[in-house]
Amino acid sequence: MFSGSEHRDACAKKQQDRAEKIARLTPKYSAPLTEEDQRILGLSLTQLVGECNDGAINPSSILSAHEGLSKVTTNRPLSGVPVSIKDCFDVEGHDTTLGFSSKANQPVPSSASIVQLLQDAGALIHVKTAVPTGMFSFETKSDLFGETSNPYNPKFAAGASTGGGAALLAYHGSKIEIASDIGGSVRFPPAYCGVYGMKASWGRFPAHGSHAAPGGMESIQTIPSPMAKTLEDLISFWERVVGMKPWEYDHTCVPIPWRPVDFVLTGKKPKWGVIWDDGIMPATPACERGLKSAVESLRKLGHEVIDFQPPSILEVLKTGFQFLSADGADTIAAPLSPSESLSDPMMEFRRILKMPLFAKRLMASLLRMLSRPAGRNDAFAALSEVLHPMSVAEERALVLKREEQKAAWTKAFKDQGVDFILTIAHPLPPVLRGKSGTATLLSASSAFLFNVLDFTAGVVPVTFVDRWLDALPDNFQETEAYGKLNDAARNMFSCYDAVAMDGLPIAVQVVGRRFEEEKVLEGMKAIETALKETDKAFVQREFY
Repeated sequence: MFSGSEHRDACAKKQQDRAEKIARLTPKYSAPLTEEDQRILGLSLTQLVGECNDGAINPSSILSAHEGLSKVTTNRPLSGVPVSIKDCFDVEGHDTTLGFSSKANQPVPSSASIVQLLQDAGALIHVKTAVPTGMFSFETKSDLFGETSNPYNPKFAAGASTGGGAALLAYHGSKIEIASDIGGSVRFPPAYCGVYGMKASWGRFPAHGSHAAPGGMESIQTIPSPMAKTLEDLISFWERVVGMKPWEYDHTCVPIPWRPVDFVLTGKKPKWGVIWDDGIMPATPACERGLKSAVESLRKLGHEVIDFQPPSILEVLKTGFQFLSADGADTIAAPLSPSESLSDPMMEFRRILKMPLFAKRLMASLLRMLSRPAGRNDAFAALSEVLHPMSVAEERALVLKREEQKAAWTKAFKDQGVDFILTIAHPLPPVLRGKSGTATLLSASSAFLFNVLDFTAGVVPVTFVDRWLDALPDNFQETEAYGKLNDAARNMFSCYDAVAMDGLPIAVQVVGRRFEEEKVLEGMKAIETALKETDKAFVQREFY
């Protein structure tokens, strides 16, 4: 275990190393962007690769525009494409810290499979991106790296453990971010920063050499997946990576080639099933309006949209949170130094875990008996009382239960004839920095659900918070709607302020079944197209 002084020394050295690297950059990297820089930054991934391989772009121009220090390799599928790497993937000669000071200043000897593939594909790997301490957070903050703020409003978070990468994409600092997701970190950061991401199913994207805070946990996998500034770039990147046959680089990948899906060519519009409310953490007004807007646009273009009737969401979430608590969350906390702490939501999660089981059950019973109206806190109580360490036998029994849940949800897809589930990305817009502990890990429910099920899920930005359209009633706490909220949801709603959040991005989530990555990307495109054709296109703000 690190001592307090070792923690401070490790952080200081890491920050000094970063400062020295920045100082070594030539003056052109701190000069205003040239017209050529701006032109290059405006190219799509496909255009960038084409111009690089055709010789229309001088490789040094790409390096200049993106502050890259590596050599550009031409005539490859990803030649000249700047790719940033979340600091949970091994890159030879660099640290893989997961935000812990105890892992800093310890360069790894070899690169992750995805890094090797990208290098062979000609990508420009130019930077690693910041993560929060221990990864589980809605805010990207650590003693090691400092804090990443939201590009749209620096008072707000950039979103979860890939917030550093999402903010960089918004600022044109990279074309692609290699991210990871165990509870929303390929979806919350793009939703917060107005960019795009899709969580794959386990086995579709290279995972060897990536690290999860709960290392070794297979009951819910931490899934590597890319994010991009534009949907066009995300689709193009996915197709090119799969074209490199990632299963030949990584034993975790299944050998599934790229399978194009085109609803326009087939003349068949997909059918959508909407989940408006997960029964645990309902959407705040801005997020609900974003979902309604997407549904209205789809219907105007002739898509069939129904209310999806899901199997029990609560039971899946109970399963997922029990898996996270199986070891008392000790694995996540093990690398901490005495002067270091996990995020506020994770600290609260561990606090509940450390309570005696009888105390949690008593608390749950009191919530059920004393809450008014009756039943208001039943779901919250059910989740609270199952958070405790498990034996091996208990965890194996839970794995069997999870498989039954996966089967039930897959059957629901088929029985209701839907191609996609459409729902909120997160019940809140970007959270105010310092408030994620009030929002709690439970507010990740809309995304975490699909990690437990291992369904493919992507996010599409659809609108912005509007202080007038999205305000809560002045007497909200006196309304029937507030009265029905459970205690956790009431805390989450206390973080919501449409005036302060005005202008922040809002996204929706498109969900398909396992290994339907190509189809979900096409579903995301259908949302984007519907918004454009109904004069509601999402227009990103430009940051440089």
